[in-house]
Amino acid sequence: MRIGIIGCGNIAHQIARRLKVHAVYDIQREKCRDLDAKICNDLEELIGESDLIVEAASPDAVKEYAMKIIEAGKSMVIMSIGGLVNREFRDALFSRAREKGTRIYLPSGAIGGIDLIKTAKLGGLRKVTLRTIKNSHTLGYQVSERTLIFKGKASEAIEKFPKSVNVSVLLSIVSGMDIDVEVYADPQVKENIHEIYVEGDFGTAEIRVRNKPSPDNPKTSYLAALSPVYLLSSLEDVVRMGV
Repeated sequence: MRIGIIGCGNIAHQIARRLKVHAVYDIQREKCRDLDAKICNDLEELIGESDLIVEAASPDAVKEYAMKIIEAGKSMVIMSIGGLVNREFRDALFSRAREKGTRIYLPSGAIGGIDLIKTAKLGGLRKVTLRTIKNSHTLGYQVSERTLIFKGKASEAIEKFPKSVNVSVLLSIVSGMDIDVEVYADPQVKENIHEIYVEGDFGTAEIRVRNKPSPDNPKTSYLAALSPVYLLSSLEDVVRMGV
């Protein structure tokens, strides 16, 4: 399988260190020069060179390129899940993928519990809440102690923090509801912390993940950068674990 990547940042480099990448594309070509892959001039060239494309650029890249990739009959991995916050766009993209017989993969990224939520939804899911705690400097806030800087819905949170709460959109897609989100800035924490609270007919669940920042980019959790590596390496596994 020839893997292509849009965006030559931290995630692309993590993938390339562990898997063979065939082609890459970034509007800033210099970011791609240390990757052992063909550097494409535009999206059309990347599509032609790839069997599966990983979007690892930005929510805007998802909005601009995802439908073109699906229309070309290629499957894709979407890392900037905030680009799917618009329900109308998301539904149209998913529907077209079904018509074209392609696949769209949404990695679990920096969180856990996706299988649990998908299963709980079958029996009646009432509420999902995400509490995110990150270093205040990473979030761009100057505070002296842990401070609540946002409380609202995932659709609002991703607009305010497009690179910090992508997981809120994933949780909304999985749960089928615009989940509640709280974001805290804390000058003392060194990890990126995500706490997920789930309520339903099954009972309740609390999932807490303390992610160390990626060595190459403190704004990205290391687990989030590794998530697509596992997904790509497991696509042809004959044994599937979890849901």
